[in-house]
Amino acid sequence: MAMEKQYDLEVNVFNWIEEKLSPKLCTSEEFIYNEMESQSDFSLPIIYQPFDSTKTFHWTDRGALFDFLYSTYGEGKKLLDFGPGDGWPSLIVAPYAKEVIGLDASLKRVDICTQNAERMGIKNARFINYEADTKMPFEDNTFDGIMAASSIEQTPNPKKTIEELYRILKPGGRLRIHYEALNAYKNGQENDLWIAELDDRSCKLILFDRNIEDEYVLQYGLTIEMSEEELTKILSLDNDVSFKQVTIPFLEEIESKIVNVQVCKTIHPSGKTFVSWLKEIGFKEILPFYSGRFAAFKLFEQFTDEERPKDLDSIDELIKRATKVAIELKAPIDMDPMITAIK
Repeated sequence: MAMEKQYDLEVNVFNWIEEKLSPKLCTSEEFIYNEMESQSDFSLPIIYQPFDSTKTFHWTDRGALFDFLYSTYGEGKKLLDFGPGDGWPSLIVAPYAKEVIGLDASLKRVDICTQNAERMGIKNARFINYEADTKMPFEDNTFDGIMAASSIEQTPNPKKTIEELYRILKPGGRLRIHYEALNAYKNGQENDLWIAELDDRSCKLILFDRNIEDEYVLQYGLTIEMSEEELTKILSLDNDVSFKQVTIPFLEEIESKIVNVQVCKTIHPSGKTFVSWLKEIGFKEILPFYSGRFAAFKLFEQFTDEERPKDLDSIDELIKRATKVAIELKAPIDMDPMITAIK
């Protein structure tokens, strides 16, 4: 009975926002990406931080790098990074490629990527802005390979986006897709929140309403004249900030501080849906494979702190070998694995 009551309360929160605050429908870049100084919170190794061999994330990041590089056969080739964020993976793949072009609908992200490339002294990567859901600014058959890291599902029409990526990929070219499917959020994480700091005096409270079965998410963004720390303190219960604390009384309490309200709908295809779409669009092979990120994680776990290599060159050699094996191993599609599609 308590579970039913909580579910009704959660639904009412979204209804209340719709009825009382009249959120403006917007695209992903308008919703959040145009407002972020760093999409990664400045956490990316090499781009923002020196590589640290003691951190699991730094190993898995290198695994992801070599995954995109080898899955696209990208060494010495012309690659597209669709949705580069802070310049990932384009800026760390660039030293191995002939040329990398990043394409993003957020002008802010393009500016950040360009600044990062200049700071890192990378000359063979450039970044271009385009309007989401329109024809991409490239001729047919332009790229040897395309990297898409959790970006296709952020576009208004993911299937149309894949059709455009197919058009600009050369025959025999390879598209490597990492994506956020929703199956991982079943049984308790359908509703969630995130607080994004905008500046010292304002933040954005983002509420997620995930529809697992129909593969879409509604994100409600409330820009609040309050620091992230202040809002977190109000929401915190036993040092835990969760969706359960976002009640209608809470929203009524802070309503006078809410200065902007948006809603963004994103479609999140499962692995099965991606495979179906890729076949319809015309890709001749669709390969759900394990990832270099997974391989690097397993490598990290094999070492004790004393045994683990410290220098990046030695670590890279290990990760390269493991990644080459992982990206040729077929993964169950129900796992929503990364996918390589060949034109």
